[in-house]
Amino acid sequence: MPRTHLRRAALVTASLLPTLALAACGGDEKVGAKPDLPSETPALWNPCDALDTAFVKAQFGIDATEHAGTPTKPECRFTPAEGSGDAVITSNYLLFPGTLDQAWKTMGQGADADVRTPSVEQADDARVVVNATKEQLYVTGFVQNGDLIQQVDVVDPAPYDEKRVVRGVVATLTTLSTHAAETGAGADPSASPG
Repeated sequence: MPRTHLRRAALVTASLLPTLALAACGGDEKVGAKPDLPSETPALWNPCDALDTAFVKAQFGIDATEHAGTPTKPECRFTPAEGSGDAVITSNYLLFPGTLDQAWKTMGQGADADVRTPSVEQADDARVVVNATKEQLYVTGFVQNGDLIQQVDVVDPAPYDEKRVVRGVVATLTTLSTHAAETGAGADPSASPG
């Protein structure tokens, strides 16, 4: 067979293969039912697993009510009695495959922001941002354990005790980091131990 006929035969065969493959998928055979899949992905983690009202009272000096969200939408929030003028504390998390430093660069903090880097036991990294205004104190902390980055936010109306709130946020980050390390949250499941 001349080369042109071989090329033509190869092209015809190559163009028919996808059609034949699709035809093999069809037929009168019935396909099984689709499996039931959860409508919402369950949460990996809820910071309220490590925090409670006694911890909030000890660290921030406030009587608060705990709100843990739902299993699929965890939001750990501690709210004071209405009209008390006490702080509100929230904690949440995100899974991020990079470092806290990489995530930090996407947050767009101003050059004049009061950013602190506390030492937090068992954490890969941590940051605390303090924004004190005449009316309110805003303190946000981040702690990284592997792919898990947890966040703590405190909003405290004036009069506030900045040093106590910052200490409380660092203590909260430490508690969250310890709990994450103990439970393996944020750890790479494919990594071999030791």
